[in-house]
Amino acid sequence: MSDTFSRAKVDIVIVSLLFLSLVVLYFSPVQIPYKLALPVGLLFMASLKILPWQMSFAMLFSCAGDFFGACGNFLAQMGSFALAHIFIICYFFSRYRLGVLRHKYTRYSARYMTVATLFIIPVLVFAFSKIIPNAPAGVLRYGVSFYAVLIAVMVWGALQQRSLLFGLGAILFLASDMILAWNRFVEPLPNSGMLILVPYYLAQWLLFMRSTKWWGRRMERE
Repeated sequence: MSDTFSRAKVDIVIVSLLFLSLVVLYFSPVQIPYKLALPVGLLFMASLKILPWQMSFAMLFSCAGDFFGACGNFLAQMGSFALAHIFIICYFFSRYRLGVLRHKYTRYSARYMTVATLFIIPVLVFAFSKIIPNAPAGVLRYGVSFYAVLIAVMVWGALQQRSLLFGLGAILFLASDMILAWNRFVEPLPNSGMLILVPYYLAQWLLFMRSTKWWGRRMERE
């Protein structure tokens, strides 16, 4: 078992370094088609070996979202990320079903749920009062509304995992999407690319790291 964990650790280090290199490449002036999708595409390829299947699908649809974002197709981008969040939510709740969390922290469940709910409610109020009314009426506004609720559920689920990496990753994902929506529907922001993508890429890496079979088993044993 220790040899397996050691090999997994090496794999994770290599993937992380390659991921960082692709993120740097994205922000460089080098012109590569669809380079926006390359970092998370790498995580998806690596996930086939070291992540639970739900998170592999989440990485796949996140990569698709990046691809559609690079193409300028916002509806397809939002739909892809909505599917990614659904698979992340499925993974979080599967941890309860499999007993990963159920046998621990039971006495603190209500406390965690309360904190998560108190965090999510103001976020949704802000989104529905300040951002969503500025989205074009019709399908797009309905889609943005549904997406806002979905990512809120994802963050709520992440905050139930008793994991700093899951919680921080989900919150950074939320922050990235809120900045993107504000920049698109309310008013353009200076340096919006950096403001959106730095927390987004960091969020994906944190979710990937914490979901790895090696990291997850090590943390659950402690």
